[in-house]
Amino acid sequence: MTSRTRVLAVGAAAALFSAALVIGLWFAPAARHVAIVIRRPSPVTPVKQAVAAGPLNIAPFATVTVSSAGDDRGQAAGVADGDVNASQWVTQDELQGAWIKLAWDRPAVVEQIDLYDRPGPAENILGGSLIFDDGAMIPVPKLPPDGAPWRTRFPPKHVHWVMFRIDAAQGRTTGLAEIMVFGGLQ
Repeated sequence: MTSRTRVLAVGAAAALFSAALVIGLWFAPAARHVAIVIRRPSPVTPVKQAVAAGPLNIAPFATVTVSSAGDDRGQAAGVADGDVNASQWVTQDELQGAWIKLAWDRPAVVEQIDLYDRPGPAENILGGSLIFDDGAMIPVPKLPPDGAPWRTRFPPKHVHWVMFRIDAAQGRTTGLAEIMVFGGLQ
């Protein structure tokens, strides 16, 4: 084999490998589940409230990103709007590993998070994790399937984002009816 033939053979093999890699990444199921921004923060800045009034739900002031969203991404944007009955985040053929992330453009102090499963007996979240930008995690048990909130309170944390990752679920898809994050923005 001459050196020119060898160079052509290596070049052809490299081209075939590159094409196969691109095709594999394009059609791989994991490649289709990339982060999707479903809502930018509300343009209205929250006002400082009196201490006696308690913490504010700051979820509507966050940028909401999800691992995947079903066909109606506009509906999913309401998952952090403060209205449990408005709209839901429904994944696209995802169960465990699905996630939703709320990020604020200013530091936030959070002390309570409420999670609402999508009501229904067939598709439920069986466990998950709340993950904060400082690396802290709070385990989440099975969410109430009747639409009632699962609530966790903790000492105030200074964060820029919080993520809820679904670690176990049943059904064909998963998601949340609502996520509320209580605290304040600095």
